[in-house]
Amino acid sequence: MSLYIFRRMREQVLGVTLALALSLLHCARPPALHAQGPIAYVVAPSAGTQREAQRMLRFCRWSDTTVVRDADFLLVVVRSSGSDPLEPSYDSLKWLRDAANGQLNDSGAQFHVYLYRIRDDLSFLQASHQSYDVDGSGTLGPFELPRHPLPGNRFGFFCG
Repeated sequence: MSLYIFRRMREQVLGVTLALALSLLHCARPPALHAQGPIAYVVAPSAGTQREAQRMLRFCRWSDTTVVRDADFLLVVVRSSGSDPLEPSYDSLKWLRDAANGQLNDSGAQFHVYLYRIRDDLSFLQASHQSYDVDGSGTLGPFELPRHPLPGNRFGFFCG
């Protein structure tokens, strides 16, 4: 009779040990990586515009990528004193980058934020453009809400 009890106790201990081991394995799995939201390819030619683009990515909970084909859209941030420094469309990323690099970027009075749709042929069509004054102290101020949202803009103002 004692041999039967011993075997039964051993089975119970093994069962509990197995259950504990499986639960620990389940807890030890790394969390699945998921993008926070849409994926942006960022064009920001200066240190200040890069900081503003990163701030926008965090605020909007967007992810970024270094591969244009992986992106849902282009996020372009430049500084300029002009009212609309970039064109509504570009045939190539090189031309868009050249235009962005041609802006004042370190001394412009306003940030200009563009969202461009990526076409199948890797040309780009402007979906949104918003501008706002650069804070004179050099610190980043809060985002302003638009007075008139752009019609047909699936991105909304900044985030959407």
